[in-house]
Amino acid sequence: MTLSDTKCRDAYTSTMTVDQTPGVSISAPPTASAPPPPPNAAGRGQIKAVKARQVQRVVTRLDPWSMLRVSLSFAFCLWMILVVAGVLLWQGAVVTGSISKVEDFLAQLLAESSFTIDGLKVFEGATVAGLVLFLGGALFAVVTSVLFNLIAGVFGGLRFTVVELETAQVAPDQRS
Repeated sequence: MTLSDTKCRDAYTSTMTVDQTPGVSISAPPTASAPPPPPNAAGRGQIKAVKARQVQRVVTRLDPWSMLRVSLSFAFCLWMILVVAGVLLWQGAVVTGSISKVEDFLAQLLAESSFTIDGLKVFEGATVAGLVLFLGGALFAVVTSVLFNLIAGVFGGLRFTVVELETAQVAPDQRS
């Protein structure tokens, strides 16, 4: 992903207070009447002030190779979760006798003497279907990133606003 600043950065940058930043909670520094905080064991400075500023960024390009890697990772994790959940649900249905009840119902519905669901065939079919969806989803993500790059070249990209927090640290007290 490529982030680019606009030509006039100051036109899009403004100082914000914490009250103007929704979803950001920052504790205020101790006042003069409050007891001093305990010394930091790691020897780092204490946070003195926090400034928040609102900055606009523009996404102008998505790398298709990066999209492929991320989408393959996401789709693989999702596929593994669904396979494991399917196996667990199938085993739970076998233990509780639900599968045999479904087989009996289907045998009556189809007017057959018996009907059997082969769990291994169901697992193989679900695995192959999951792999096809896995590869299809990854391909769709790459095509979408290429399409985004073409559209962003015409319309200028995707503009979004980010709140940047800047912290200043006080040097540790050298007297102790």
